[in-house]
Amino acid sequence: MTDLNNDTHKGSSLLYLRDDKLKETLNNFFLVYKNFENQILENASDNHLGIADIRCILVILLYPGITFNELIIRLGITKQSLNRVLKILIDEKMVIQEINKKDKRMKNLFLSSESKKIINDLVNPTIKEISSAFQKSGSEAVSGFNQTFSNLIDKTK
Repeated sequence: MTDLNNDTHKGSSLLYLRDDKLKETLNNFFLVYKNFENQILENASDNHLGIADIRCILVILLYPGITFNELIIRLGITKQSLNRVLKILIDEKMVIQEINKKDKRMKNLFLSSESKKIINDLVNPTIKEISSAFQKSGSEAVSGFNQTFSNLIDKTK
């Protein structure tokens, strides 16, 4: 039997790279994103947080001490949009600004202990769902998935 995914086979194409399969994958990305967004926002309604607030808090959690400009790049949003979100988070004492020790013009961003707890409570159900899916898929599939995401993210920078 011939392996159709083997590109050494003359005239064969990689089945997973067919246009219909790629469009199906794109649609699946949208569905997964919407599912995760809805799940997190449903849990966030008590805290009056929107998806922009949650993404901002999550990135600061992942990169404590991140600067404003670095945060703009990581979130892929405008200065105006980040200013609007960050002002509220700082006023609510969820994000703490500290003057950079090396460059006094810069400020590093950190989360308050309260916001760390809130973000962990918000994302833990989604994290468990991702973990379960990864466990079912196996390490090779997860490695390939992560490599694919990494390749997609690198293309957007």
